[in-house]
Amino acid sequence: MEEGPQIQVRFTTRQTQYAVTDTPIVVPTRLKRYGLSEIINHLLGLEKPKPFDFLIDGEFLRTSLNEYLVEKGLSTENLITIEYVESMLPPTPLSGYKHDDWIGAIDKEQEGFFLTGCYDNKVRVWNKSGDCVETFVGHEGPIKSVKWMKSQDGGLRLLSGSHDQTVIAWEYSPSEQSYEMLYQCVGHKGSIESIAVHESGDHFLTASWDGSIKFWNTESVEEEDSSAVQTKNKRRKAAKESDVPTKVIPTLRPCTPLTTLDGHVGSVSSIIYNQSNYNQAFSGGWDHSIRIWDLESRVNVNTKNCEKVVLDVDFSEKSGLLASGHSDRSIRLWDPRSDDSAVVKLTLSSHQNWVSSVSWSEKSPFMLVSGSYDSNIKVWDIRSKAPLYTISGASQPDQKVLAVEWSNDMILSGGEDCSFKIHSAKLE
Repeated sequence: MEEGPQIQVRFTTRQTQYAVTDTPIVVPTRLKRYGLSEIINHLLGLEKPKPFDFLIDGEFLRTSLNEYLVEKGLSTENLITIEYVESMLPPTPLSGYKHDDWIGAIDKEQEGFFLTGCYDNKVRVWNKSGDCVETFVGHEGPIKSVKWMKSQDGGLRLLSGSHDQTVIAWEYSPSEQSYEMLYQCVGHKGSIESIAVHESGDHFLTASWDGSIKFWNTESVEEEDSSAVQTKNKRRKAAKESDVPTKVIPTLRPCTPLTTLDGHVGSVSSIIYNQSNYNQAFSGGWDHSIRIWDLESRVNVNTKNCEKVVLDVDFSEKSGLLASGHSDRSIRLWDPRSDDSAVVKLTLSSHQNWVSSVSWSEKSPFMLVSGSYDSNIKVWDIRSKAPLYTISGASQPDQKVLAVEWSNDMILSGGEDCSFKIHSAKLE
């Protein structure tokens, strides 16, 4: 059979368990990913074939070698170095946890528990078996953000931000099947859209529809909290939800912000710490900007200007990049170390409606997940401009995905279909 044009290639990989000789070999230029994967499996002598992806100059090969050569203006006389990596398996559904209303917020696994915030004004804790082990009642509006928070005594603490313009701090005791409302944060004049928690648990940031970001200190509140106040607000599973106050709670000591960070013109939709430098934070808003904040001096030190509303931002400690989701259906990647205010490192386009949520994998500098009002969740490897996988994030095609999180080997999502979904997303 006529092989057609051929080219010399050298295979290389950073996954040492799959390393083959780096001696150049000749392969037909008609080969695509599947054919190249067959060659690697043959060289490795694997009994059970494994799928591989291939990168040339840091970008995934999604065409034949011949089409790549034409696109790059190269000839068959060139020696091409091809890096290969084991393919990520398609995400598979593990479970779905039903709620009474839309799910507006989720947070990653903490000690075997998941956290969801719902438009029925309640915060819920779920275990891996799919059981709702606790329901926190106290807010008088939809929950827009939930975050686990480190506790000095090793307990499970969390924060919830609501459309009622307040943040409530809670402590959950799995062994006693009880929870406490610790304190309430008041000061915003609009819905709490996003919460970011310092790794120490001593500070946190809130972003609001009122256009401001507030910086809070938990230490002073906890020092002043009396055991009488905590006992008064303790709620057992046996307590009736109707007994729990649902407005500004007079028995809770209020927490007031240390300072307010002003700069956005319009709603601030998202706030996140730089996990590599907790004196720095990033925010995104409806004023088409991403802002970088120095928390020590408490000033806006850089502003990235976008064409459209910013709905969510997330920072990858591994890659050092910011990802942002936008109302023009795009995801943009930014290098916060760059002084240029308008240069986008990469734009990813595939969603058919607003990109409501983005979340980096904690294990890879390249992997990202996004959720959209188009009902879909997309898994990206930023070395390719096309998504690796598209999975349904809702029961009906007109139901919005409002929140996604990449948590270890799981992708968590929730939205208008009132179901908290978990998909496996294992990376080698």
